[in-house]
Amino acid sequence: MESAFPIPSQSQPPRMLRLKDGLKDGLGRAITYLRVSVTEQCNLACVYCKPRTGAMERAEPPAMSRDEVVRLVRVFTSLGIRKVRLTGGEPLMRRDLETIVAGISPEVEGRVHLTTNGLQLARRARGLREAGLLGVNVSLDAAERSSFERLTRKDGLARVLAGLEAARDAGLKTKLNAVVLRGWNEDQIVPLARLALTEAVQVRFIEFMPYQGNGWGREQFMPAAEILGTIQAGLGTELEEEPAVGLEEGPARIFRIPGAPGKVGVISTLSADFCDRCNRVRLTSRGQLKACLFGNQPVDLLEPLRNHASHEELAHLIRQALVEKLDCHPMRQGQFPQLDKGMWQVGG
Repeated sequence: MESAFPIPSQSQPPRMLRLKDGLKDGLGRAITYLRVSVTEQCNLACVYCKPRTGAMERAEPPAMSRDEVVRLVRVFTSLGIRKVRLTGGEPLMRRDLETIVAGISPEVEGRVHLTTNGLQLARRARGLREAGLLGVNVSLDAAERSSFERLTRKDGLARVLAGLEAARDAGLKTKLNAVVLRGWNEDQIVPLARLALTEAVQVRFIEFMPYQGNGWGREQFMPAAEILGTIQAGLGTELEEEPAVGLEEGPARIFRIPGAPGKVGVISTLSADFCDRCNRVRLTSRGQLKACLFGNQPVDLLEPLRNHASHEELAHLIRQALVEKLDCHPMRQGQFPQLDKGMWQVGG
């Protein structure tokens, strides 16, 4: 039977080629997780992501075609990448996303995940699952309509909840991500956590990260320890931390709620960063490799690809970039991050 998501056949190295030493950076950290931004465009304007004042830099259409995304990902997987997450912007703004998923999924034995705001998920969840998507992380920063609109600058909570239900019905592994900003949505922590009391869902709370233009201030920063304390006080129960799992499952600390089907988690991007165990790199929608989110100059892979660089030449560029991967982001030394692009442009 002909696939509903055809990809042009090309001569490629064997799937999931496991090199003896895998893909490592200059500090010997194993790099197994690739985040790929497939577009800068987004249909929300979240206050922690887009600039709050001044002219907003226009999001460019994706520079990489479907086939270019798949080809570059195949170079990474041949070097030992075992998990791929598609990000943006908002990935569902690409009409060919299902075909991209279908081209990538066999290369990582189905370990393709998606981060989405969920606005368009209800009508596409089943097709994405059929294309080979394994799971979705749905961004949901508020459980109440007015708070959601204030944060995202759009009245879309009902659509996100419908997308979440469709994803579960389609058999996608589903998690919720909430960025916490004091003064904006700390009152939504407990309502969001309560979702785990009745639903078999993982609700993760993420510390607000600073970068140019997003209005970060220490008065808005709420550390993970305080978030956890707020959850425990609000639910009236002690949380039980689960043992850490593989890094490919992400950096979140996960906690069980006694008697509940769901779980809560925290991602400590600043108060207890995970740089020492970093296993990820990023590919932007413009085909640039970023070895570290807040450091290292990006390395262009798209121009060499278009100039007919061989698989081996592209692999060499990737390896060389990883030799120079930073040991940690500048914030660990108290420096302000020098991310000259918006998070929606880098892919988070």
